[in-house]
Amino acid sequence: MSTSSKLTSSSNSSVYRSTPTSTKLSAYGSRKYYHKTSTRVSARSKSSSSNLPTRRPKTSASVCIGGRDNHSFLVAMIEGRGVATEVGMCFIDLRTSECILSQIADSQTYVKTLHKLNLYNPVEIVLSVTAIEPSKSKLCKILEDNMSMVSIVPIGRKYFNDTIGLNYIKQYGLEEDSASLILGITSKFYCLAATGALLKYIESTQNISFVNHSIKFKYQGCEGTMMIDCVTARNLELISNINNPRSNHSLYGVLNNTCTPMGARLLRTNTLQPLSDVTTINMRLDAVEELIRHEETFFAIRTALKPFQDIDHLITALIQVPKKPSVKHAEQSINNVIILKHTLNLIKLLKESFTGVQNSLLDAIYSLLTDLRLESFEERINDVINEDITYAKSPLALRNQRCYAVKAGFNGLLDVARQTYKETVDDLNEMIDQYREQYQLPIKTQFSSAAGFYLSINIDQLEDKQLPLTFINVKKKRKILTFTTLEVMKKNIKISDSLTEVYLMSDKTIEDLISEIRSVSNHVRPEFTDTLAIRAGRNPMRENLYVDTFVPNDTYASSATNFQLITGPNMSGKSTYLRQIALMSIMSQIGSYVPAEYASFRMVNQLFTRICNDDNIESNASTFVVEMRETAYILQNVTDDSLVIIDELGRGTSTHDGLGITYAICEELLKTKAFIFFATHFHELTRSLTVYPNVVNLHLEVEIEEEDSRVAMKYLYRVKDGRNDDEHYGLKFGQIVGLPEDIIRKASEVSYKLKELIDSNKEKSNSNKIIQRRKTLLQLTQHLLQIRRSSNLDKDELRRYLKMVQEEFITKMEALL
Repeated sequence: MSTSSKLTSSSNSSVYRSTPTSTKLSAYGSRKYYHKTSTRVSARSKSSSSNLPTRRPKTSASVCIGGRDNHSFLVAMIEGRGVATEVGMCFIDLRTSECILSQIADSQTYVKTLHKLNLYNPVEIVLSVTAIEPSKSKLCKILEDNMSMVSIVPIGRKYFNDTIGLNYIKQYGLEEDSASLILGITSKFYCLAATGALLKYIESTQNISFVNHSIKFKYQGCEGTMMIDCVTARNLELISNINNPRSNHSLYGVLNNTCTPMGARLLRTNTLQPLSDVTTINMRLDAVEELIRHEETFFAIRTALKPFQDIDHLITALIQVPKKPSVKHAEQSINNVIILKHTLNLIKLLKESFTGVQNSLLDAIYSLLTDLRLESFEERINDVINEDITYAKSPLALRNQRCYAVKAGFNGLLDVARQTYKETVDDLNEMIDQYREQYQLPIKTQFSSAAGFYLSINIDQLEDKQLPLTFINVKKKRKILTFTTLEVMKKNIKISDSLTEVYLMSDKTIEDLISEIRSVSNHVRPEFTDTLAIRAGRNPMRENLYVDTFVPNDTYASSATNFQLITGPNMSGKSTYLRQIALMSIMSQIGSYVPAEYASFRMVNQLFTRICNDDNIESNASTFVVEMRETAYILQNVTDDSLVIIDELGRGTSTHDGLGITYAICEELLKTKAFIFFATHFHELTRSLTVYPNVVNLHLEVEIEEEDSRVAMKYLYRVKDGRNDDEHYGLKFGQIVGLPEDIIRKASEVSYKLKELIDSNKEKSNSNKIIQRRKTLLQLTQHLLQIRRSSNLDKDELRRYLKMVQEEFITKMEALL
C-alpha cells in the first residue's frame, strides 16, 4: 500500500479542486483542501440551500475578525456518532505550544462549536476523511459556510484515537499538571481522539517534535462564559474595524493598553469570550480597584512589565527540538538563553512591584513569581553565560528621563532650572577632564543614585603610583578604586539642588496633566444584579476615538421592562446607543471598569446583534435575506439570560411585509425574558406593541427650528421616554438638503393625507389607558422589589424615598384616569 493510502482514503475529485501547491502529500499522506474552491455541489446540498438556514450567514468580515498576528492555531475536530451532537476539539498554537482541549455538547446548528472556533481563529482544521468523503457531514458543511477562509485537512479516521491522545498528554504534558488534567478528561473520548490526530499531524507535516513534559495542556468548556458569535463580534467591532481592519478603532483597540504581547493575547480572548461567573468577575474588579487605590503599585507593575519580550514564544522556542540540528538552530538557541536570562532578571523586578498586594488574584500572581525554580534557572544560566550579558537601564539615564519629562515651554522657570542643571553637569565634566590632564591618569566618571557622580580607576593603570591627595573617600573593590574630590562633592550638591527645583516645578504641570486624564477617563466599577441600570453611560469606542464631547445617556431594563423600542430620525444616535449597551456589557464581564457614573448589569450568557444592513456579495444574498437569516439564528438560540441588540429590521422588502414580519418577530422575542433593545423606523410598532406591559418606548431627541421657510435640525443625542409623535423627519431633512419646494410640498401633502387616513381608521377606546395603568402597576412592583433586594438606606432615608415613589405613582395613575 502506498504511503498516501495509509492515512487518507482516495480523494473524490468531483467534490474538491485543490490548488497545485496544496496537493503535496505529507509523510503520512494528508492533503489540504480549500473548500471555497469546490467545483460541484451534490443535489442534496442544492436542495437544502434553497431554504433559509438557521445558522449565521457568512460575511466578508466575519471569518477573520481578529487577524493572525499573535496566533497560528491548528485544530483537530471529531464528532460523536450518536443522536446527541457532541464535538471534541484540540487546538494548538505552534508559536506558543499552548494546547487547548474542549468537548462540547452542542445543538444541531453547532453554535457553541462555531463560537469556540471563532475564539481561536485557526488557520487549519483537521477532520476525519469520513466527514468529507464520500459525502460531507453536517458539521463539515457548516464549517464550509462559516469558516470559508480556513483550509480543511482530511486525515485517516484511525488516527482519531483517544488512547493515542491520552498517551501524548502523558508524554508531553507538564508533570505538575498532568495528574489533575488526566483525572478530569479520561472520559472525554472525543477531545482525546482529536488530540491524538492533531499531534500526529504536526509531527508528520511540520517536522516538529517536542521535549517530554514541555507542553501546557488545558481543558476548556463553554461554561462560565458569554457566547458571542462571529457576526455579533463583527457588528460591534469587538476586534477589528469594519471599514479598516488594520485600524485600532475597535473595542479591543480602545481597551488594549497592555504592556506585553501576552497581555494583548489574553485581552483579545476575554473580549471575545467574557466571563459569566460573578465571583470571578468580582475578583478581577477587586484587583482593578486595589491598583486604582494604590497608584504606586500600579505604575510599578506597568514599569516592570514593559521590558518583557514575548515569553510564550520564548518557551516554545526552548521546548521545540528540530529533527535535524543546524547552525541556525544553534545560533537561535544561544539567543534564546540570553533572552531567558534577561527575562529572569525582569521577573525579580516584577515580583518586587507586587509586594504588599492584598487582593487574592494579585497575591496568586505574586506566588507564581516567587517560584523557587526560577532562582535555580538563573543560577544554572549564570554558571554558563557571562554575567555581563544582560539588559539594564543606567541610573543616570533614568534620572535624565525624570528631569526632561515635561516639554520645554510649559514653564519658563522650569526651563531655567533645567538649564542650570545642564550647565552644572557640563562644569563637572570639564573639571574631571582637567583632572585627567593634570595627573595623567585614565580616570572614569561613574554615577549611582545614592552617591551621585564619582570617579574610578583600575589599579593596574596606576602603574605602582599613588593617588594624589586631592582624591578622597578612596574605596577598593577587587581591582577597581573609587574616589571623589571636594569639588566633585560640591557639584553633586548643586546638581541635587537643581534637580529638586526641576521636580518641584514639574510637579504642577504633571498634576494638571493627571487631573485632565482622570476627568477624561471617568469609569466606575460595575455591579451585578438582576437589572440593567446605567447612569450617564458613554460609548467606550466613540469616546476614545473622537475629540468632541460625548453626550451620556441612562439605561434601565428589568423583567418588567425587558423589551425596549428606540425610535428617532437617521443620525440621531440610535446605533451608537445600542452599541454602547452591548460594549459596556462585554467590558463588565471581562472584569473592566465601564464609562459611566453608575452601572449595574445582569449576567449575560449570550449576546446577539442584528446591525449590519449591507448586501452579502459572497453568498449572493440581499439585505433582506441576510436580515432573515440572522434573525432566524437569534430566535432559535435566544435564552432568558441573553442580550439582544437589533438595529432596524424589515427594510429590505415592502413596507407592509416588513412591518408584519417585524411585528411577528417582536412578539416571538417577547415570549422570552431576554433584555431586548430594538431600534426601528416603524412607528406603528410603538403603538401596537403597547398591549404588552413589558414594552418600553424610547426616542432620541431632536430639535426642529423653522424660520422664514428655512428648517434647521439639531441632534441632541439624548434618550427620552416615550415615542416620538413627529414622524415627518424625512420631509424636514429633505428641506435641509435642498430638495425643490414643489417636491417637498407634494410629498407633505401625500404624507399627511396618509396619516389622517390611518388615524381615522383607529378605534377610539380606553384600552390604551388600561394598558398604561397595568404597566404603571407592574413598574411599581418591580421598583419595590428592587429596593427590597439592594437598598442600603437607613430607616429615615428609606421612608422618605418610599414616600417619593408613592407620590410619583399617584401622579401617574391620576393622569391616566
